[in-house]
Amino acid sequence: MDSNRSPEGQTGVLLIGTRGPAGPGEVLLRIRGGTETYRAYSEVPLAKGTTVLVVESLPHRAVEVIAWTDPFTSN
Repeated sequence: MDSNRSPEGQTGVLLIGTRGPAGPGEVLLRIRGGTETYRAYSEVPLAKGTTVLVVESLPHRAVEVIAWTDPFTSN
């Protein structure tokens, strides 16, 4: 998949927290030279404002995410 078009591997911030298996949240991603929002699913609940990594692109503008801490900027 073209990395400039796919949200996979991108990091973003949750605008609406996820509820784990109970439902999606919403993530803002920098992609294709702008920013776009996607429905975000995760295995565990993640709070609003959490930085996440997209691990899978799903149909209908949805993505699977995990919490992410940049190893190069964290202490």
